[in-house]
Amino acid sequence: MQRLLDHLTLTPAFVVGKHLDYLAWNPLAGALLLDLDAIPRRERNYVRMLFTDPRMQDFYDDWEAMARAGVALLRMQTIDNPRDLRLAELVGELSISSPLFRQWWADRRVHVQEYGRKTINHPDLGAFTFDWDSYYWTGNPDQHVTVWSPEPGSASEDKLRILSSWIATPASRSHSAPDAKSGELPPHPAG
Repeated sequence: MQRLLDHLTLTPAFVVGKHLDYLAWNPLAGALLLDLDAIPRRERNYVRMLFTDPRMQDFYDDWEAMARAGVALLRMQTIDNPRDLRLAELVGELSISSPLFRQWWADRRVHVQEYGRKTINHPDLGAFTFDWDSYYWTGNPDQHVTVWSPEPGSASEDKLRILSSWIATPASRSHSAPDAKSGELPPHPAG
């Protein structure tokens, strides 16, 4: 699966498991998702990140809708896996640490969505709008692959190309944000 993800060089893609942990991703998804490589493994959970990582409120254009959907997705997982201790621990942890999670968990909503559109806000490149699709992997039905694709010819597609060039080399982590006066993006860090 990782080899497949890595071949998608201009398409952010990642795999999420039944606990909604990020299990695998390509470099572009890792760079878009607040640098997944730098986040400790235990913290790489979609719903946990929504409620415990303060950057997430700025990351999603409509954080509340994303967070509510995340709670409903997690509830669906607990319905499908009622004896899963790890899911119970995650729900307990988030219920204690987040009053909003606790409130929305009490709503008892469930959610399954396999496609949609979302806007994210990258700290250096600004807003990206993606259509996204999620596919269950027949090799392991507890896992699904999500692919984010920008509209062809859009500003989001152009920004993905820029981000891809930044992550193409080890020096990419030292890139600069767009020039505040001109709004132009800096050249590739390698020259």
